[in-house]
Amino acid sequence: MYPLVLSHEVVSTFSFWHEGVLQEGIASGKELYSFYKKFEAAQRQEVFSTAISLSETGIEVCITCLPTEYRVWISLRKLEQVALCFLSSAQPEEAMLA
Repeated sequence: MYPLVLSHEVVSTFSFWHEGVLQEGIASGKELYSFYKKFEAAQRQEVFSTAISLSETGIEVCITCLPTEYRVWISLRKLEQVALCFLSSAQPEEAMLA
């Protein structure tokens, strides 16, 4: 399944606790996603490569687009699977909310 690609303005954001850390999340339709990684706008190819690699393992992925950056999000249903599965040297970023 290919990643869902959305404008960041059409998703609802929320925060949640996971393993003692405050995380950033989004809601789209009936699905909830956790922040995975942020990319600069010039890194478009890397964004889609990362998202497709995650999708190929059965993880539902969403990409949100802003004028200056892309963000990759993973389904909360698969959060533990991602923690165990390192697909490349790119590791999830911790969401730091101010």
